[in-house]
Amino acid sequence: MIFGNTKVYSVIGNPVKHSKSPVMHNAAFNALGINACYVPLEPDPNDLNKICSLIKTGVLSGSNVTIPFKESVVEYVDVLTDEASMIGSVNTLYPKNGKLVGDNTDGLGFKKSLFSDLGFNPEEKSAIILGAGGAAKAVTAKLCQAELESLAIFDIDIDRAEELLDHISKFKYTTKVILIKSEQVDEYSESSDLIVNCTPIGMNEKDPLLVSPNVFSSKQFVYDLVYTPPMTKLLSSAKSSGAKILNGMDMLAYQGAESFSIWEGVKPPYEIMRKELANA
Repeated sequence: MIFGNTKVYSVIGNPVKHSKSPVMHNAAFNALGINACYVPLEPDPNDLNKICSLIKTGVLSGSNVTIPFKESVVEYVDVLTDEASMIGSVNTLYPKNGKLVGDNTDGLGFKKSLFSDLGFNPEEKSAIILGAGGAAKAVTAKLCQAELESLAIFDIDIDRAEELLDHISKFKYTTKVILIKSEQVDEYSESSDLIVNCTPIGMNEKDPLLVSPNVFSSKQFVYDLVYTPPMTKLLSSAKSSGAKILNGMDMLAYQGAESFSIWEGVKPPYEIMRKELANA
């Protein structure tokens, strides 16, 4: 039930109608008896500041941020948390003392799902990251923090890839990070222990396969942040070769639970949130 005093949370993205976050968060509010609801908002980029103003003033109690606004929203944030500053993008917004706070829980979600759940050990390992947007920033930061040996980054937008490299360079990680060109993607994918897709490519049936299907092996870990559909072409090809695979569902559940905890100051019902995502 929604009442006049029901708190409203949101996820901001474009497109965002496919998002399963409302299912997850509304189930959590219901389970804990919290008078709140969570809705998707799909603003034009020129209207992003208006939604941020609604959060800053408390009209909206908080919001998640997804593609393509994780970086552009930083412009409207008054306070960046250490985590958001380190990653260089924002996926969680909330008001505090009349100011808009930007945080990022993506990195935590990625770290838990890859290291804890999938069992990837970054020691003396190499990886390739496909994409250099907001999600890639969180992924790259956590891999470098874990002292991955080497990391190759590819994005069709060279400027965006260079921006990510510049950002990572500020933190003096020991990981060797390089940018690669499109014609090098298969080569680096084949030699990498971990392949991570941080682009939205794979959400649509007609989307191309990002790498050649013959690059995969049983020694690899392949992580696709796309979770709709749950089995993308990338994951299907990797699975056929015996690679360990994971889609973005667990990362979504972990980051969502962390955002929920930040907003409401309570322990989130993670298992319920994860179950609702799986059933959605």
